[in-house]
Amino acid sequence: MAALCTQSKIEAALAKQRSFMDTWGAQLEQMLQMCVLLVPVQEEDDDKAGFWSQVVYSVSDLFNLYRTVVLRSPDEIPVCEEVDSGTLAEPSKKLRQDRLSYMLAAFALRAIRSIQVLIEMDAFRRKGSKHALQVCMRIEIVKLALKIFLRFRMPFNFYVDEVAIEDAEPPKLLEQQRNALLGQSQNSTETPSEVAPAPSAYVGRRTGRSLKVLEGAEEPSQPAAPLPPPPRVAHGLRSDCTPHTLQIAVAEVLYHCRPLIHLAMLRRRGRKSWAAWFAAVLLERLSVGLLMMELRNKTGSRAAALEAAEVSRRHNQIWWALVRSPCFDKILRRPAETLDWVLKKIPVINMFNIVELFMVLQPFYFSTSGS
Repeated sequence: MAALCTQSKIEAALAKQRSFMDTWGAQLEQMLQMCVLLVPVQEEDDDKAGFWSQVVYSVSDLFNLYRTVVLRSPDEIPVCEEVDSGTLAEPSKKLRQDRLSYMLAAFALRAIRSIQVLIEMDAFRRKGSKHALQVCMRIEIVKLALKIFLRFRMPFNFYVDEVAIEDAEPPKLLEQQRNALLGQSQNSTETPSEVAPAPSAYVGRRTGRSLKVLEGAEEPSQPAAPLPPPPRVAHGLRSDCTPHTLQIAVAEVLYHCRPLIHLAMLRRRGRKSWAAWFAAVLLERLSVGLLMMELRNKTGSRAAALEAAEVSRRHNQIWWALVRSPCFDKILRRPAETLDWVLKKIPVINMFNIVELFMVLQPFYFSTSGS
C-alpha cells in the first residue's frame, strides 16, 4: 500500500513537471543552447581542454533529456504486459512499475552519456591518458548493464535506444494521435439530435429552383455504430516486432561488445592505433549488416518504425569512425584547422566556437565513441 502511494505521488509530480515543460521547456532549452556556443574555449592550464565549455553543454543536454522524458505520456513508453488488453483500460500495477523503472533507467543511461566526457577529462587531467581509458572502460560497463536492463523491459528482440525512439516519435506525438482517435470515437456516439439536420429543400444545380422535400420520402438517419476504443500505443509491439533468431543474437553481441574491445585495444596499443580503429569499424559494420538482414517486422506497424529508427541510428554511428584518431589526424585535421581559421576572420560568426570546441574535444574517447 505504501509503495503504491509513493508511486502515485511520483506520477503526480511528473504530471506537474509535464505541464511546466510543455509551457516553458522550449524557451529554456534554446537559452541553454546559445550559452554553449558563446562560452569561449580558454587556453589556460586549468581549462586547456575546454572543460567549462563541456560543462555548459552537458547541462544543456541534461535539460533536453529531462524535458523529453517528462513530456512523454506513460502510455507512449515501449513497455507492455505479457498479455495485451488492446484497449485503454487502467494499466496494471506491474505495468506501471515496469514503465517507471524503464523511464528511470533510460534517463540514467542518457544522463551518463551527457557527462561521460567530463568524467574522462577529469581523469585525464588528474592521472593521464591510461587512467582515463580505464575510467572509460568502467563507464562502458555501467552503460552496458543499463542497456541489458532496458532490453529485458522492452518487447523487442534487440535493443532499441531512446535516441531512436525519440527520432521516430517526438514527445507527445502518440498522445496527440490517441486523442484524435478518442475524439473520433466520441463523435460517432453522438445522439441523433446532435447530428446536423438534413436539408429541408432540394436545389437544382442547373435551374436553381428549390423543391420541398416530401414528407416521409427520406428514411431517418441511423446513428453510426460507435468505433471501438483506440488501442494502447504499446499494444502489438510484441507480436509485430522482428522474431528472435541466432543471427540477431550474434549481431547484438558484436554491437554491444565493440566499445569494450575497442577500449581494450586502445589501452594496449595507444590512441593512435590503426588496428584498434579498423577493429571498431569492422565490428560496427558487421553487426549492423547482420541485423538488417534479419528484420522481419510487420510492415507499417509501430514496431517496424521503431526498429527501422534503431537500425538507422546504428548505421549513422559508423560515421563517427571518421573523427576518431588516427583517421581524423590523417585526413580531416588540417581541413578542420583551416575552417576554424576562416571562421575566426568573419565578424559575428567568430563569436561561435563550434569548430574550436570540436577540435579540443576530438582526442577524447567519449567525444567520438558513439556508444
